[in-house]
Amino acid sequence: MDGQGEEHFIPVARLSDLDERGRAVVRVGEEWVALVQVEGRLHAVQQACPHRGGPLSEGDQDGCLLYCPLHAWAFDVRTGDSPTHPGARVRIYAVRVIGDEIQVAASGRLPVP
Repeated sequence: MDGQGEEHFIPVARLSDLDERGRAVVRVGEEWVALVQVEGRLHAVQQACPHRGGPLSEGDQDGCLLYCPLHAWAFDVRTGDSPTHPGARVRIYAVRVIGDEIQVAASGRLPVP
């Protein structure tokens, strides 16, 4: 997703920091955020699953769906919505890449229900 308007972006990592799956966990303010690459595009979602706090960055991925490793709750990394548990959502963050530097918007947002 691309930054919009006057978002304040902060540098969080470099492309070389992504693991072989195209993932990393970074700090955005007081929050841990999972960076997830899908088809060459980076997305940022809150790291903790809202169900039991499982580390989403460690879960399986099927396209744009990221599964919590604890109980397999799925979340769409583009929207933050869960197709498997209606009403469950994770915070998403705008991401941009400048050169090798990954920047994430300082304020995340919950998707509109």
